[in-house]
Amino acid sequence: MRTPHPGAPLRASVIFLAVGAMLLAGSPAQAFGWTTVASPSETPGDNYLYGADSSDSSNVWAVGVVYPPTGGSSHDLALRYDGTAWRSVPRTGLPGDDTLRGVDAVSAGDVWVVGDHRAGIGRYETMAAHWNGTTWSREPTPNGNPSGMNNVYGVAATGGTVWAVGTYVDPSAPANRRKLILQRAGGSWRVSPAPTVAAYESLVAVDATGPADAWAVGSATTDIASATLTPLTLHWNGTGWVSITLPAPIGTALTGVDARTPGDVWAVGSTSGAIGAQPYVAHFDGTSWRRVTTPAIAGGGALTDVVALSPSAVVAVGRSNGAPMILRWDGGSWIRETTPASSNPFLTGAAAAGPGSVWAIGYRFELSAYANRTLTLLGA
Repeated sequence: MRTPHPGAPLRASVIFLAVGAMLLAGSPAQAFGWTTVASPSETPGDNYLYGADSSDSSNVWAVGVVYPPTGGSSHDLALRYDGTAWRSVPRTGLPGDDTLRGVDAVSAGDVWVVGDHRAGIGRYETMAAHWNGTTWSREPTPNGNPSGMNNVYGVAATGGTVWAVGTYVDPSAPANRRKLILQRAGGSWRVSPAPTVAAYESLVAVDATGPADAWAVGSATTDIASATLTPLTLHWNGTGWVSITLPAPIGTALTGVDARTPGDVWAVGSTSGAIGAQPYVAHFDGTSWRRVTTPAIAGGGALTDVVALSPSAVVAVGRSNGAPMILRWDGGSWIRETTPASSNPFLTGAAAAGPGSVWAIGYRFELSAYANRTLTLLGA
């Protein structure tokens, strides 16, 4: 899926994941029961999960990063649920000193991950790798700023094309970021041009239903220091990217998108205001976008990812006031779900676990280890 906003420790954001959701039909309208499922964490060290995706109930992926407790190089983290348990995936073929932020699981032998690799002081380069069921193969990817900061947050694979989205620091105006869209077609990656919307642009999630239908979302502003954010929404129509205006209050940023069909697309994020952030949700019916009302969240809250099982079963995940926040669409309204207690948790991604179940992933603080550990919740 997709991940939230850039920054440490929550580096992807939406982290920030994403990444495409599995498209499954049929789901009960009643509330899910959410349980915490054990998932591996490296010890010692801080473990963060940023993005998730699945192709079926026995091929669910979650990706992120591990930071050593005493400094030094971080390295990627990839977990797979095989229908029985979450297990660590070997790192062979990945570069190290890297962070995985988004994943798209097409099948058990066809999985794409994206992120960034530290390539020197003050320099990060884009990274994409493919899992063939046995090993990882990193592929060369272009950078928006070859000598500076480049980050990739979301990935979506469909019909022989793979999309990856992120940002890079503008070398001529370091206070600004520019959106970055990479396209893999014909076996190689290239930068896919898109219209400029504002001086500061960030894309954090992407999803696609076919070669002529993809959506990339994030945020934009004229001045990151003084102006408010607005949603950044781009649509690929088969020949080029088109900027779309969403009905949203000022201060709205998008962090997740799930395109179930060309006529059923969901986007989520948050709107900042005088009383704090509140969840934001919009839906595309094939013709136009509309804002969908969400419940007011006491203490504020933000959504980071969304997965649609059917038109009447959609789950959005995020965080509110130091607790997990999971909203469920039953076809008529959004309802907040009850979630297990955890210590300072962040939910950063979601993936379908079957026709009527969903995984929510992220990280939590574990006092006994005094470190962050992976967090995986199953709703069914």
